[in-house]
Amino acid sequence: MHLTTPNDFSFRLFGFPTSIQPFFWLVAALLTALHLGPINDMPIWLAQMLVGMAGVMLSILVHELGHAFTFRHVFHTPSAIVLHGFGGAAIPLRHYSRGYGFRSMLANCFLSFSGPLAGFILALAMIACFLAIPANEGIAALLLQFFFRWTATISIVWGIFNLLPIYPMDGGHISREFFLFFFPHRGIKFSLAMSMMLAVVLAIAAFPSGQYFITFICGYFAYQNYQEMTFGSFRR
Repeated sequence: MHLTTPNDFSFRLFGFPTSIQPFFWLVAALLTALHLGPINDMPIWLAQMLVGMAGVMLSILVHELGHAFTFRHVFHTPSAIVLHGFGGAAIPLRHYSRGYGFRSMLANCFLSFSGPLAGFILALAMIACFLAIPANEGIAALLLQFFFRWTATISIVWGIFNLLPIYPMDGGHISREFFLFFFPHRGIKFSLAMSMMLAVVLAIAAFPSGQYFITFICGYFAYQNYQEMTFGSFRR
């Protein structure tokens, strides 16, 4: 299974093979730049840009570690972490049984929820660190404050967004488990239909307010869902 390319930044973290693709850095820079707004002081702006990109990386990495540790300790399955332009993924390195029944549904739902949960815990830690910094006007203190505040913001927003019942986000996987439990034969189709409709609604709603990134990603997810429903390639 080829998870990395020669251009990826690869390392091991807590025993998990981890790689960061170049497109991830581009999206992290774009998100940070949109948050910072116009350039008033170029050196400070560039410093905040680098610190902000590090915050995005930390937030998404911790999110995926939540999934990876659940694979390891709940499903006893090794996994690898990949950060890419649309966020990240914890990818199992061998086949594992999803199981059947109520307990398996809960375990699979926790696998999906563990990523946002890890992000929310990180956000609480970042908020605590932000409040612990003495108030002063030093550049280092200001950059630290920005890092803690921005990382907390990304972790909370990304976690909440991921819990929307839109496939392939975590909420989409959770809704799939519920639909499969109650409708074993048509659960996947029901979950994909709901996911596609919600993605379309969000894409349309985000466009007038200038949230073009959300419009793009929700539109892309809606197209993915349509493909899955049309060709039936998505299996339990």
